[in-house]
Amino acid sequence: MTFNFDLTVTLGVIVTVVLAFIGWFRMRHAAIDKRIDDCNDRLDRQEVRLGSVQQTLQTMPGKDEMHGLSMSISEMRGEMREMRAVMEGNNRIMERLETIVTRHEDHLLKR
Repeated sequence: MTFNFDLTVTLGVIVTVVLAFIGWFRMRHAAIDKRIDDCNDRLDRQEVRLGSVQQTLQTMPGKDEMHGLSMSISEMRGEMREMRAVMEGNNRIMERLETIVTRHEDHLLKR
């Protein structure tokens, strides 16, 4: 068996192999670029979300504001208790006055 070297066939095979290798390398490189672009997009979205969270946290009240609010609510509770006591006292007075007025009405109606 003799092997004849034919330049046209050999050159065609070599070019085909080289082109196949270049194609494989470019496809692999394109896939890596696509994955990198996807990662960059995800990082951009995460950065936007993180910025939104930071902005929300900056506008939230802090420890001192919450403590002040709690103290104000406690003061309001005390004032509401005082008002309730005053209202109960006024209700008792009104009940007594209604009883007295009813007696006067009955007395005047019987005469």
